[in-house]
Amino acid sequence: MCVSSVRDLNVELAVDVFKTQDQALLISLKNFLTVLSDPKCLEDVLTAAIYGLSEADPDACRWILSNFSYLEPELDLVKLAKNLALTKLQNQGLVLGQDFRFESSGRLHINEKAKAELMARISPSDRLLLEEIVQICK
Repeated sequence: MCVSSVRDLNVELAVDVFKTQDQALLISLKNFLTVLSDPKCLEDVLTAAIYGLSEADPDACRWILSNFSYLEPELDLVKLAKNLALTKLQNQGLVLGQDFRFESSGRLHINEKAKAELMARISPSDRLLLEEIVQICK
């Protein structure tokens, strides 16, 4: 179980480390958090840190998203982004396999109208995650 105050401190630490854009520090952070947390808590901390970073430093967030493998296996950003897109699109009444589809790489194929609706209805943080990870295509 993740204690809220400890979780918040770990999220702040992770955001600070992410801002450095240093792979060695990311590995050290993951090792540190692995010792202190259960896997679900670690995943929650890293996810919250990604969202916090997207607001605090979008350029550093783009860097971590383009180097998402540094966070694996503790955090699967492709899975996170695909689930986010799937939920948002299905909530708009779109059907997987009919209105949109994912490639095995995680790329999303969608028509322009649905893409415009999707992008208009999500937060800037979600938009950044989808643009960098899912790589939305026509």
